[in-house]
Amino acid sequence: MIVGIILGYLIAAEQLSSLQNRIQTLETQVTGLQADKTQLQDHVTSLQDDKANLERRISEMEAGNVTHIVEPEILAVRFSPNGGAASQVIYWLERANKSVHILIYSFTLDSIGDAIISAHRKGVDTKVVFEKSQISEHSQFFRLADVGIQVRNDTNPALMHHKVTIIDGTIVLVGSFNYSNYAEDDNNEDLLVIRSYDVASAFEQEFQRIWSVGR
Repeated sequence: MIVGIILGYLIAAEQLSSLQNRIQTLETQVTGLQADKTQLQDHVTSLQDDKANLERRISEMEAGNVTHIVEPEILAVRFSPNGGAASQVIYWLERANKSVHILIYSFTLDSIGDAIISAHRKGVDTKVVFEKSQISEHSQFFRLADVGIQVRNDTNPALMHHKVTIIDGTIVLVGSFNYSNYAEDDNNEDLLVIRSYDVASAFEQEFQRIWSVGR
């Protein structure tokens, strides 16, 4: 009889241990499922946000409004001498539809001047700020002014050393590349073409700041 009691006790203890192990396993599974649920909820929220952003951008596109690109897109990288920097500037000037705003240190290239004049004659809002110390008989300043393009001299007592063009509020051409024969044919220069509403907006603010005090 005592042996039977002991055996019964051992069996019960083993069953209890098995139940405790099963409970622990189930609790671990529940914890894992809860973590998965939280991750799925976060993922669903992220997808809903993406969906809302896409719907907003589609609505803006359908309305003809410019939508911003969150991550800047690099459209071109060019180097001088004779690396296609000038032709890249001309390429984008020819595709301007709304605005061309330029801050430029040295500007003597007729070919880029031609492209700016062409944009102006299409009705594109065209404005150029020149570094005053670089105005000479070779500068495009007087040529652009003669055809009615809005041009101003920078009033910074030091140098306005920018070389940047902002096109249609979305395309930015920026780098060391001046719009000059030396930059195109002789110097080591660089030009970067970026498509980004955010980047263009930042440069546009700088342009407007300099333009507002230019003369």
